[in-house]
Amino acid sequence: MDTPPPRNHYTTLSLPPSLFSSGLTPEEIKQTLKKSYRRALLAHHPDKLTASSTSVTIDEITLAYTTLSTPSLRQAHDLSLSSSGYGPAALGRHKLQTGIETIDLDDLTHHEGEEEDEWYKPCRCGNPKGFLVHESDLEEAANGGLEEVVVGCQDCSLWLRVVFGVVVQDQDQEGETPEQKKGETPAAERR
Repeated sequence: MDTPPPRNHYTTLSLPPSLFSSGLTPEEIKQTLKKSYRRALLAHHPDKLTASSTSVTIDEITLAYTTLSTPSLRQAHDLSLSSSGYGPAALGRHKLQTGIETIDLDDLTHHEGEEEDEWYKPCRCGNPKGFLVHESDLEEAANGGLEEVVVGCQDCSLWLRVVFGVVVQDQDQEGETPEQKKGETPAAERR
């Protein structure tokens, strides 16, 4: 039987250890850390706790945020987790509950925006657009060789891994696709 991993800075902030290798930009990681830090502070605020609930202290939350925000401290933390068998490399051996659901891009609601398209899915916390993916997020991931983006809910600590396929159309020497030569609308534009 798998034993749950001990509490660490990732579990304190309800973050997956793979966050830093998920293809997010440094700015996106910074924003994700800040959101998770604020959510943890709100969730474990002393005024919201009942006598029977187990809680993480404000000091533990602050330490987790500081450690994960500082590359040298995060590296030392990851090393200590790896040596104990619970680091990012050990994710395949331990079932770490991170709140990440995997879903296909086609399963999200699509909205064509004026500037860029967006896809969204309601979260069980009640936010109708809790998980929001912009076209630029998909392009950035694809340019980095990834076919997935990881997005956190805007209102709670749940995460969603959105997988997608990159369609490359054949072009001849003149730059036209076979559909354009026949006078058809390309498949990517028909969506």
